[in-house]
Amino acid sequence: MRPQNGQNQEHVSYFPLEEYVKRIRVSDFVLEHMEDTNHQFDAYLKLLSQYDNYSIIYYFIDSLSKEIKSSQQIERHHIKNMDLLNSKVFFETLQISHNQIKKTHQFVTESDEKSEYRKKDVRVSKIYPDGREDIFWWGVNKEDVKPFMDDFIKFYKSNSLSVLNANPFLKSALVHLLFVRIHPFTDGNGRCARTLHNIKFTEAINKAYNMKLKICPLNLSQNILMNKPTYAKRINNIYFDLEHDSNDEINEWFDFMLNMVDEQLYFSMNRIPKLEKAFQNIAKLKDTDTSCDVHKQAQKMKIKV
Repeated sequence: MRPQNGQNQEHVSYFPLEEYVKRIRVSDFVLEHMEDTNHQFDAYLKLLSQYDNYSIIYYFIDSLSKEIKSSQQIERHHIKNMDLLNSKVFFETLQISHNQIKKTHQFVTESDEKSEYRKKDVRVSKIYPDGREDIFWWGVNKEDVKPFMDDFIKFYKSNSLSVLNANPFLKSALVHLLFVRIHPFTDGNGRCARTLHNIKFTEAINKAYNMKLKICPLNLSQNILMNKPTYAKRINNIYFDLEHDSNDEINEWFDFMLNMVDEQLYFSMNRIPKLEKAFQNIAKLKDTDTSCDVHKQAQKMKIKV
């Protein structure tokens, strides 16, 4: 029987992450959902393809700006419009390493101090006003954070023809989930996971569509904010060990994340035509203001949509 208040209510000791991933079998309903989402994403890129590169970059940045403003409750970013281009809207790299993960964490937590993996045990729980605490699950043992993160990086970089590795939506969703459950930092794990999700998704999209993006073409934080209780429940319901079978719950996580993609695609595709005038202005601006950071980045990226 599953614990009433969540999963892994004891400390999680190291186990090979590869074995955990190998046990995941993608359900038929997820595969069907994934195919529909793939078609929607193809339509999204086709709609964007009628505009020039500068307009596409402008659109991605404009969308991210609005997302940051409306999603501060979940991302806790406080970025002014003038600071957007000086932040990591454009990823410096799509490569991954321990150092890059720590730099990403330092950015999302807006810390002046260098980020390091945690040296103490942590748990995800709810504390009531009377002092009672419901523990949903524990992060991995503090001494096992580094071995788990070694495995995490190997999985992140792994390449195969399996549906988990080949599909950008499922791979980035699993990267997101594994990072959260390892919980390598004392705080900011969710924010860091969502950023790594975007980086992995961008890398996978580049490979699948022969693109050279260094900015995420689709951000899900706004949708996650609106569905935050379900987001937390899907994560909390999953056992992170080799003793239990969480395949159904992991497939529910995949289905949820695909729903978040579907919602964002619907929102994005309906916004693009409304920016027609802005796109025309950007096309004029590119000929007169070559110093604009957006233009410099667009020239470097040489996007092919």
